[in-house]
Amino acid sequence: MNIATKIALILIVVAIISSLVAYSYFSLSAKPTPYTTIRILTVEKTITQTQFVTLTFTTTQIVTIVPSPSTVVTSTTTSPIQTAFTQRQEAQYIEVVDVLNRSVKIPKNLSRIVAIGPGALRLVAYLNATNLLVGVEQSELQWGCIGRDYAMAYCSTIQRLPVIGPGGPRNPPNPEMLMQVKPQLIVMYRGYVNLYPPDRLEAEVGVPVLVIDYGTAGYVDIGFLEKALRLLGKALNRDERAQQLISYIDSVVQDLSNRVKSVREKPTIYIGAISYTGAQPFTASQSMFAPLVLLNTSSIVDNLKPGGGYIQVDFEYLLKKQPDYIFIDENNLNMVLDDFSKNRDQYCSLNAFKEGRIFGVLPFNYYHTNIATAFADAYFIGKVLYPEAFADVDPIQKADEIFKAFVGKPLYQDFVKNGYQGFVNLSNLFKCG
Repeated sequence: MNIATKIALILIVVAIISSLVAYSYFSLSAKPTPYTTIRILTVEKTITQTQFVTLTFTTTQIVTIVPSPSTVVTSTTTSPIQTAFTQRQEAQYIEVVDVLNRSVKIPKNLSRIVAIGPGALRLVAYLNATNLLVGVEQSELQWGCIGRDYAMAYCSTIQRLPVIGPGGPRNPPNPEMLMQVKPQLIVMYRGYVNLYPPDRLEAEVGVPVLVIDYGTAGYVDIGFLEKALRLLGKALNRDERAQQLISYIDSVVQDLSNRVKSVREKPTIYIGAISYTGAQPFTASQSMFAPLVLLNTSSIVDNLKPGGGYIQVDFEYLLKKQPDYIFIDENNLNMVLDDFSKNRDQYCSLNAFKEGRIFGVLPFNYYHTNIATAFADAYFIGKVLYPEAFADVDPIQKADEIFKAFVGKPLYQDFVKNGYQGFVNLSNLFKCG
């Protein structure tokens, strides 16, 4: 190519650039204004780079400076590559709204999660998502596995995971320990919010925090429970499992309701030695006891605390009310036996003790409500109180059906092998006369 040809090509390029600049100049303002400088700024950014390819996008800015140095007009255009990359990033996440009405952006393909606070790990287990766990609280290891349905079913998994913090209802999370296991999501019990704000934890650990809640500990709130399962199911990509479990829960609740709806006369009931922040004596009870609520049956303490809650009663109150049936939380059975040995006459003044109507129930309030255990207790209590309505029910078989539906394994014999009496009449332990 000779010199004349090169010069001609250069002049053509200059003319094209001048035309583009002039077009941009006039398109920026409807009114001609004496601008002093027009520059085209091109910024190239690398958005991803591998051994084989570097992907970049280009942003072009046309900046026009007017005589007043405070006035700058900028027009920005984004390349199709940048737009496609942004859309691809958004497609890799889902957005959910947690119980605090926080919008939480979660990676779609989760493979590393942790669950902190009472009940959080239980719901993860109910959704068959323990394979995603990368750490557990120290309390889970200290307490062992017996008594908490999810821990009994997944004991070996839980016991081999690294510790991510102290755990327990009153200890705040530990962000440093959480960061060490590199989770993609932290599932957090609502009760921790006052101990450690979730936005603060999210900022410090650098991963999303999803706050969940399934009602008051020690109770079964079906609405809260099912809402929590749907929320967590969506977050963990377990929507189908969540719906399956919700359908089963609805069937259990409906079955219990149907069995007792035609019962006209209901016996008087007392539930004693209910655990509450530790071991409790026989006179410790609970208003609106969850299995009784499922059976539409009252306890003699319900009128003392109509809104529900734990309550201590005087023994004189029990003597006055003379409940037809007494059930004892087997977590505290040894404490009741010890007190019985010291005050036999007092206990034997209760007709239920004297006539052998004393039964055990499996404890279901352990690091929040063990839903499966509460349902199993409801069928056993129903069998005792309303034998005709529950004539076709074997409480032990039903318990294992429920445990398998929630955590995939039958657990009744595991309770018995580890010191619980199970679903039995306890009158052989309390001899009167």
